[in-house]
Amino acid sequence: MPRSPDGTHRAVLRFEGEIRFGPEYFRLSINGRDIPHRIFGQPLLWSPDSRFLAAQEWLTTDYAAGPITCAALIDVDGWKIARLEVLAKGFAQDFRWEGATLQYQQVFAARSTAFSAQATLESVAGWAPIDAAPPRPAEGA
Repeated sequence: MPRSPDGTHRAVLRFEGEIRFGPEYFRLSINGRDIPHRIFGQPLLWSPDSRFLAAQEWLTTDYAAGPITCAALIDVDGWKIARLEVLAKGFAQDFRWEGATLQYQQVFAARSTAFSAQATLESVAGWAPIDAAPPRPAEGA
């Protein structure tokens, strides 16, 4: 992944594995610092001000249960992460920033459906330290 728009940050995805008949998943590091306890898919997208990184976080690699993903926002300066809506059997993709608003698609390939979603930075709640182990997805989520 290229550097952030202002050139001060760099995000790197390192191959971790692949779901049977499905996409690859990765470990993520930012500025050479690994993000523990979490895995990510593609895409990644820097905010225009280079402070936030939008990512597709995977909550499981269990073929039968998944995919379970969500759009996640990483506050690089605060080294915090916030999960947006959890998508059971779906993927968060096609990230776009419009000012301080992240727009993306919630894609459910098995149902051949997609929905537009968005989150403004000021409305994002649930920020957690990125080094802490994340909560497990709810059963059936």
